[in-house]
Amino acid sequence: MRDATINYELETLTGFGVKAMLRHRNDEPTGKLEYLRNDAAQTRVHDVTTAEASLTLRYAPGESFVNSKQRRVPVSLDAPIFTLTHAMGFKGVLGGDYNFNRTEASVWKRFWLPASWGKIDCSVKAGAEWNTVPFPLLILPEANLSYITQRETFNLINNMEFLNDRYASMSLSYDMNGKLFNRIPLIKNLKWREMFRVRALWGTLTDKNNPFKHPGDGELFLFPTRHGEPTSFVMNPKVPYMEVSVGIHNIFKILHIEYVRRLNYLNNPGINKQGVRLMLMMTF
Repeated sequence: MRDATINYELETLTGFGVKAMLRHRNDEPTGKLEYLRNDAAQTRVHDVTTAEASLTLRYAPGESFVNSKQRRVPVSLDAPIFTLTHAMGFKGVLGGDYNFNRTEASVWKRFWLPASWGKIDCSVKAGAEWNTVPFPLLILPEANLSYITQRETFNLINNMEFLNDRYASMSLSYDMNGKLFNRIPLIKNLKWREMFRVRALWGTLTDKNNPFKHPGDGELFLFPTRHGEPTSFVMNPKVPYMEVSVGIHNIFKILHIEYVRRLNYLNNPGINKQGVRLMLMMTF
């Protein structure tokens, strides 16, 4: 991947922000991945180039930060965060191969429960790719391919496992803040804190972007395979992908360990049904 971007970001004291971006990107498949056109000859494509511009509107009323020379840390996590992004690709501009229009929106909010029952972090996202594009330009799930827990990502989805041009996702994280462990003798002295997560993804691929619906259409690419077996799939729009996890944090004051379980789409080849993730997280 060769990627060059120019960003301009404006933030205001009201919590409203604007981010504009220009990007030129070239993707060349390597290893077992191939870009093959959906034509009779299955013509191999050496690389894909895109030239795009995007605009993001962000609104987070009441958000505040502590700034240092290297980074900034949010200190008011109660503020809701609303974002709306639209990206446009331009065919023929700086070698761009495709026109495309992609729109995505998201909402994030933290809710505090009464009587010291902890907090719930809720995130909802949705998006659509409006044009006819090959699979590298479709919307890929936010897959976490590492053993480190990452916010609002799917831990047990393989890279490019689901290819969508319409999607909606939801993430709920419930931190009980030790409400259960504090009632167990001896365990309460460790000051462990329990956490539960649920993540879901609804997705679909319209017929115009599905190579199986348009055999011989060279504008589309064949879906990736490995050793002749498909590795990318079209989701059933009536069946969301779901995964749940149970975690313990504040172990030795800094360690977070999480057990993750995948609930469906269990027959897809090469998947992991369960796993363990961890991270360093200091909670005050």
